[in-house]
Amino acid sequence: MIDHRIFNKGCFVVTRATGVVRRQELIDHVFWLIDSHNVGEIRDGFSQLIYVENIDSMALKEADIIQVSEISNNMGRVRGRFRTAVVASAPYDMKLARLHKQLAPQADIEVEVFGGFEEAFSWLGFDNPDPGSIRAAGGS
Repeated sequence: MIDHRIFNKGCFVVTRATGVVRRQELIDHVFWLIDSHNVGEIRDGFSQLIYVENIDSMALKEADIIQVSEISNNMGRVRGRFRTAVVASAPYDMKLARLHKQLAPQADIEVEVFGGFEEAFSWLGFDNPDPGSIRAAGGS
């Protein structure tokens, strides 16, 4: 499952993957980002933190990350440039995150991959908006 929350008046999105993560959920998230920007929920130049917590399985392949990149590049351009910090520590999560980082510049997304939250928040320039629920405990 992928869920997201908007903070700082639309300037910051926190996206959490938990349980079983499937390809269609990832695609739906990309369209949610596009739609949320189009209706003004998310501001130009927003930042995003993505992390995994209590993952049962991640049914994602490299081809899925490539497809997400293509959607972002072709349909997501209207939302403009934004930054994404991915917090990942498991080897497979890191592999997919690095592939996303490699493909993201084509879609005008700046991506960095981190092993922990502190570095990710620092790079994004935001404090943790909900330390009670956005934390490393039980994470990847």
